[in-house]
Amino acid sequence: MKHKIKGDFTSWNSSIYEFNYKMRNVKEDEDIELHINSYGGDVFLGIDLCNTLREHKGHVTVVIPGIAASAASIGCMGADTIKAYSNSQVMVHNAWTIVAGNAKQLRKSADDLDSIGESVLASYKHRVDEKTMAKLLEDETYLSATKAKELGLIDEIIDAEPEEVESELFQNKAKEFNNKISVSLEPKKPIVATASIDENTLKQMFADFKIEIKNELKPKEIDPKSVEPKQNLGSLFLNLK
Repeated sequence: MKHKIKGDFTSWNSSIYEFNYKMRNVKEDEDIELHINSYGGDVFLGIDLCNTLREHKGHVTVVIPGIAASAASIGCMGADTIKAYSNSQVMVHNAWTIVAGNAKQLRKSADDLDSIGESVLASYKHRVDEKTMAKLLEDETYLSATKAKELGLIDEIIDAEPEEVESELFQNKAKEFNNKISVSLEPKKPIVATASIDENTLKQMFADFKIEIKNELKPKEIDPKSVEPKQNLGSLFLNLK
């Protein structure tokens, strides 16, 4: 079964709904290839996708054609094999939220985020050691395909052009990522080699050029024997007066 999840990780995302619908009819040992290109969203949807893929008995391959950020990167962790394009990105960070309320409610929200953070960390620990992963999450880290492979977050780098990412929740971040893609795909201008000439070199070139001109204009010596006299000696003297 092949499918693609794109856009935000939200309950109203049609590509996520379609994936869940397909999973109802897929054979328990059927291989799955899932492409994920998303800036993330609901952390619990990411965890749900991760566990759905992890418990599937068939081989699951996830391909990242653009970016797998936040909750989307969590979802990827359920695959047996994770592949990314050479210029794709993986972004990981600790859970965050928007909250309003009194001091007691704010403290509770902070405690809730700590608890959710444990679940987020657990999603990556089978690929990256806990201490390293905790630091990556704390720093909100963007990882190139090469770095993600070094850490073990992905298994294979494939060659292809990246895809733009769609997002309503993270419009500014998505725009920033897409701008990077457009710059990287612009054809490179040919490099034109130039050489600078200093003043002394230029003077020497002109001097050499003058010498060459003089040599060309200098009258050539004529062998008198080879020239037949066309006039007598007297007329020659007359012409030289």
